[in-house]
Amino acid sequence: MLSEGRPRLASRRFGHQCQKRLRRCIIVFDEECFQGRRHEFTSECTNVMELGFETVRSLRVESGAWVGYEHASFQGQQFVLERGEYPQCDAFGGSNAYHIERLTSFRPIACANHRECRMTIFERENFLARKGELSDDYPSLQAMGWCNNEVGSLKVQSGA
Repeated sequence: MLSEGRPRLASRRFGHQCQKRLRRCIIVFDEECFQGRRHEFTSECTNVMELGFETVRSLRVESGAWVGYEHASFQGQQFVLERGEYPQCDAFGGSNAYHIERLTSFRPIACANHRECRMTIFERENFLARKGELSDDYPSLQAMGWCNNEVGSLKVQSGA
């Protein structure tokens, strides 16, 4: 991001306002390569269409980590957006396994209290069959008594 101690042009052009405010900031554009209309956020957005955007075509995460969602109200495919530039939609997903065509809602990732993490894993989909509770790191599920090599579904009660 920095070249010889100076921010790149994009950083000077897009980021100066965000850095003065909160620790989380994302700037979205309605055209690729940071063109067109732009809007700056320091908190969640449930639907960019309410701002007159059809979808987000490019974005820049100035600070914090964010979760982007394909549909409004935090629905659909989700993906993590870390600090950096995302000049096109296909840069959002980060994987060729699922092609992202739109970004309609997003929210910052809040810091979690990892001392109080708790998750329940289930043998089958839809939270069915045998279950086990995790509250620490487990390098091997079999070592903790989980006989199956797969987890069908899970619920996060607390933590990240």
